[in-house]
Parts: sequence; structure tokens; C-alpha cells
Amino acid sequence: MRVAVLRVSGADFDPDAYVKRHGFTPDIIWRAGEPDRLGRVRSKSGFNLSIGDAVSAAALVKQVRGWVEDNMSALLALGGLGGVAVIDVGLTVGTSDQFTASVTLTPADLALLAKAGVELSVSAYPATEETESVPGI
Repeated sequence: MRVAVLRVSGADFDPDAYVKRHGFTPDIIWRAGEPDRLGRVRSKSGFNLSIGDAVSAAALVKQVRGWVEDNMSALLALGGLGGVAVIDVGLTVGTSDQFTASVTLTPADLALLAKAGVELSVSAYPATEETESVPGI
């Protein structure tokens, strides 16, 4: 699995208005004061939006770059709306054919994220042989 998710949140952020204005269809929206799936009360409102899914790390970086370039104005608008954006790159590790995984971002890639005001997070998820064979996981 090689995926990228845009996660935006903020204490005073209105995710509903933001996604409507920019035409995004998020995977999930949450609001401050609501419980999360573990029952903890959320202190911030926000959303997750899938922005990449690729068979290789290089292809994923290309997808993320394209998405950021295409949506630069929407990302820059977050600064005045109380939202903080993070792109989380998710990789599965631990299968026999991919015991480790990596993703390489060039200085130009990082500069693009900085210009857009976007933080970067890389998450590794343990996988089984069955997980890797199921599309969409």
C-alpha cells in the first residue's frame, strides 16, 4: 500500500464550508465536540481526503505533487480559515516482498509543500500477505 491523505483540522476551522467552496469530497469530516471512534471528544474540526494511491513510491510522489500544484489556491486559503494541512503518506511494511518501504521527496518536492503551507507525515502500517493482495487496502 502506498497512499496519501490530506488531513486538515483546526479548533476554529469549518470543514463543511471549506470542502463545499473548493469542491472536495472528503473521506470523512469530523467536528469539535463530537466523539471519535474511540469515544474521545474531538477538540478540533476537520476532514481527511485521499489524494493519492500508487503501486510505487515514485508514482505516489508524482500524484501528490500534481494534486498540490492543482490545488495550491485551496491550500493557501487554509491559513486564513484556521485550518492546518498535513499530507500523510502511508506505506505498508512487513510482507515477504516488501519487508521495508521508503518514499523519497526531493528538495523541490519539499519546497512545493512548504510553499503550500502543508506539513508532511509518513506513516508505516504493518501488513500481512493477505492485506497486500487486497485492492484498496
